[in-house]
Amino acid sequence: METKYCTNCGRAIQPGEFRSSNGTCGECAAKAQSAYSAQRGQYSEKDWLVTLLFSIFLGYLGIHRFYVGKIGTGILWLLTAGCFGIGALVDIIMIATENFTDDDSRLIVQDQHKNPNRAYAYAANGNAGETKSPREDVLDQIEKLAKLRDSGAITQEEYEQKKAILMSKI
Repeated sequence: METKYCTNCGRAIQPGEFRSSNGTCGECAAKAQSAYSAQRGQYSEKDWLVTLLFSIFLGYLGIHRFYVGKIGTGILWLLTAGCFGIGALVDIIMIATENFTDDDSRLIVQDQHKNPNRAYAYAANGNAGETKSPREDVLDQIEKLAKLRDSGAITQEEYEQKKAILMSKI
């Protein structure tokens, strides 16, 4: 039986040991999950697109700054026409490059950065709103396993074991 290696740290993964779908060992998968959980708190709940549109169309009035909770500078933008247009332009660039923060110093970023889970992956493929039945999902997973087997990433034995587990879910 061929030895598999973690795609992150390179450690040998023994047969039967946990391996995530992207080929990482259990330890690396746990580290990635804890890093994701810690990172999630640094992002604002304010919508990035709304903030960007406010800054583009009403930036000289400081509406985007009121929206994110920066009331003081929002008033300054309102009274100075976005600090004579220069501040409004800088804000548009900062928001577009995801470097703009809210009043709690949390970054305002696009949704896929806040929650990179499977639901957003379906939306990115143009299938937003589509839901798959558990049977269709299992069949898709079996198809992916077959491709892995055909490419040599997993052995026939691993394919049969994982297929049996998936088939028991139907």
